[in-house]
Amino acid sequence: MRVPLTHLDSLTLRRSLAALLTAMLVGVATQLAFAARAHALTVAVIGDSVAHDLGRGMEDLFANNRHVRIIRQTKFATGLVRTDYYDWNAVARDFLRHHKPDVILVVMGGNDRQAIRVHGRRYDALSKGWLADYERRVSRFMNTIKHKRARVYWIGLPPVRSDALNYAYRIMNRVYRREAARHRFEYVDVWHKFTTRGGAYSSFGQSLEGVKRRIRMEDGEHFTQVGRLVFAAEVAKKIGLR
Repeated sequence: MRVPLTHLDSLTLRRSLAALLTAMLVGVATQLAFAARAHALTVAVIGDSVAHDLGRGMEDLFANNRHVRIIRQTKFATGLVRTDYYDWNAVARDFLRHHKPDVILVVMGGNDRQAIRVHGRRYDALSKGWLADYERRVSRFMNTIKHKRARVYWIGLPPVRSDALNYAYRIMNRVYRREAARHRFEYVDVWHKFTTRGGAYSSFGQSLEGVKRRIRMEDGEHFTQVGRLVFAAEVAKKIGLR
């Protein structure tokens, strides 16, 4: 027996269909805008070692595409907490001023689950004081990379093998999502691309050819060559480049 839709069910269905149609139209419009450019689209990838994986994957993905040029500014073991070790605001400012990209992709935060010191006071990772200051740091960095001529996409952290890190990354991804919306950036969620149907981390996944392959390194955090391509293709699809 067919169960009739309630008014609430019908409203939810209409809203879901409308959201899906809007996303499809935005993707098509983005692709058309990119295709109409007279020069190669310069895509800058900025961030830590996971950004390095994304950048390498983007280079391989678009190696034979003369319409897309990939440039990278990445640094292993860096983030927004240890500014005394590596000042991302200064580095990104100089890099973007020199290259003037059309699109900016950022992956940052994988190394940031560590204590923060603010005016001599120490805040443990994920504590209330830590989150308040970390949000400020993210906001400052977003202001640094904001450019009138560039579209900025903040890529959420992907899941990793460590449950403790995954717990932290989920919280940090919420910070990135909120701040991206506030700065009018696009937030790109890749979390579910790299989990099983049950939501668990897996070192294996489908390659671009549809074959089950190892996509994550032995450390449970970084990507293999196959995985880098999968990562890049997912991001490219979500920003309308594929």
